[in-house]
Amino acid sequence: MRTVAPLQQQSPLPRCRITPHNLTSGPHMKRFALQITALATLFAAPAMAADMAVPVKAMPAAPVFTWTGCYLGAHAGAGWETSSYTSEGVESGVGALGGVQAGCNYQWNMFVVGLEGEFWGSGLYDRQFDQDPTFLNDAKARNLWDGAISVRAGLTVYERAFIYGKLGGVVGRFKYNSIEVEPPNFSFSETGSATITGVLLGLGLEYALTNNWTAKIEYNLIDYGNKIVNFTDVNCNFGVCVTTPFSGTVKERKELIKLGVNYKF
Repeated sequence: MRTVAPLQQQSPLPRCRITPHNLTSGPHMKRFALQITALATLFAAPAMAADMAVPVKAMPAAPVFTWTGCYLGAHAGAGWETSSYTSEGVESGVGALGGVQAGCNYQWNMFVVGLEGEFWGSGLYDRQFDQDPTFLNDAKARNLWDGAISVRAGLTVYERAFIYGKLGGVVGRFKYNSIEVEPPNFSFSETGSATITGVLLGLGLEYALTNNWTAKIEYNLIDYGNKIVNFTDVNCNFGVCVTTPFSGTVKERKELIKLGVNYKF
């Protein structure tokens, strides 16, 4: 008879006890904490983005205009000329002119001061003309060109408007011609020319159209004073001509209106 060995009694499986310590430690709790943190970050991100200020690039400020700087420009205009002769009285006339200018300004607050040089060709002339059946007299004085160096100083009544006065020295070229005829035997001619100096006084208004281009209107009074001019007379009588040089005093005075534009560097 076979004998069956009795089954050995196995020891029971260990029981897992849930304690407060198990709930707050271990890998499960760490995973759970990471998941909660990720969810919180996901929901908080839009609110944080909304609260963040979007940087806006500031617009550059418009540059403030200043008259400080140098310029180059051109002008045109018209004027009135008066020639006074010690022996023959006063002659007057009108004409046009055109030229160029260049200069530099310096602005301090509302005050502007500058130096300007200019040159213009002139068509100004005065004329005396008399004629009758027995006599002809035609006398002309013509201004050929002028150049000036002047100081300009004034105020900016508005940021782009400059009102100024002007004082300078001027040099001009003049030519003189005179003819007298008494038919049939007598004729007389007189010619002369001179480069003379004088004083320029002026008033003007200049306005800045842009930061570089300006336009101006200007009045000039030019007085050359009494100057000695060398003349040559040619007297012809019955076919015999005699040439005689002599000197005479001439006083030249002009009033001009100029319109101009400048380009400021």
